[in-house]
Amino acid sequence: MSTKPIGDAYSLYYDSGYLKFQELMKGILDLNQDIERVQIVSVSGEALFDSADLASGKVNEARTVSDKNILNKINANTDSEIPPRSAVSQPNQIIEPYFEDFGAHPFSIRYFVSYDSISKNLFSTVLTTLVLSLLLLSISILLIVFVVNRTILNPIEVVIRGARKISLGDLSHTIEVGTKDEVEDLALAVNQMAQTLRKNIKDLQELDKLKDEFVFLASHNLRTPLTVIKGYLELIEEDKAVTGNILDKIEKIALSTKDLERITETLLSLVSLEKGEEVALKRSVDLVAMVEKIADELGSRAIEKKISFIFELPADPLPKIELDEARIKQALAGLIDNAIKFNKNEGKIIVKLERKGNEVVVSVADTGIGIPEGEKDKVFKKFHRATDVLTYNYTGIGLGLYLTKLIIESHQGKIWFESELGKGSTFYVSLPINP
Repeated sequence: MSTKPIGDAYSLYYDSGYLKFQELMKGILDLNQDIERVQIVSVSGEALFDSADLASGKVNEARTVSDKNILNKINANTDSEIPPRSAVSQPNQIIEPYFEDFGAHPFSIRYFVSYDSISKNLFSTVLTTLVLSLLLLSISILLIVFVVNRTILNPIEVVIRGARKISLGDLSHTIEVGTKDEVEDLALAVNQMAQTLRKNIKDLQELDKLKDEFVFLASHNLRTPLTVIKGYLELIEEDKAVTGNILDKIEKIALSTKDLERITETLLSLVSLEKGEEVALKRSVDLVAMVEKIADELGSRAIEKKISFIFELPADPLPKIELDEARIKQALAGLIDNAIKFNKNEGKIIVKLERKGNEVVVSVADTGIGIPEGEKDKVFKKFHRATDVLTYNYTGIGLGLYLTKLIIESHQGKIWFESELGKGSTFYVSLPINP
């Protein structure tokens, strides 16, 4: 409200310069659209001024307020409000006392306020505030999204894409982020990790190459002394003067020599197959005859454990396949040898051959110990030996199935298995008829 300015202006200008007072009152009312009318009422109830008379000039006619409720509020030294008697649209009244500089209370100012005007102004103010708030909120959200995308999300996306490339093997990829913050530190850490991995892989490749060369040279150089030992053992065995315990010991030496020769040939095959340098000597092979021959050769070992062989052959003869006979025989012999080795006494081995489309599938099933779930993904890995090897005292260096897989895949074939712990395993080999 404008109580103090109105009261001061009335005291200064009303009697000496009414026009000046009129101009001030019009200015005040124009600035306060919610105030419809203003009265200056003395504490005795006399209406000293009424803005309703501004249009007709100075008022000389004295008017009094007779309503006791209003007179009590005019004489009060505090603000008072008088609610409308009927509808809300009628003006409400507010009475504010005017005090002179020395504390005297000569009159009060009575304001007539319009609810309609207040409601309109309030609605307009609320609407404007709401629109501005929504506008500012939208601008703020857009600004935040822009800033977050530019400074955080986009750099993080660059790091994620770079890390994905590195995880897929592109170790030469460099992540470049110029944010000068933690995201850039993360990108530098990933780049450093990729460089370290690249160096480690290169070192491992060099080490693997040296390992292959060592295995090849060592195995190759073992061939000559083994051949000499085998030759002399054969001569000694043919000597009729050697009998009894000595001949017995020589036969055991010969068996151990054969084992050592087999390990040597296995290591040589490993290096050749891994490098892909071995030339396949392919010819037409009868797989049925090959499997039967392998079973005959390993029959003595099966007899020792009272294991029976069961062959399941197709009704129609299988076609011959172009294969490296020696290598395929080595692979299938390894599977049948494992079926004997890991089988139970008085167990069974079922060897099945069948044609499926353009492939011949050979399966070797046993009733042995089976493979634990935790080792199934390691079966075809190099130098893997089952965790129960010590329990069952099985021999081998863990290369049999790895070599078998290399041989089968070199013929564009596939190898897989099914196994249940304690009930046995079945290994499958599929070879294309027309590779």
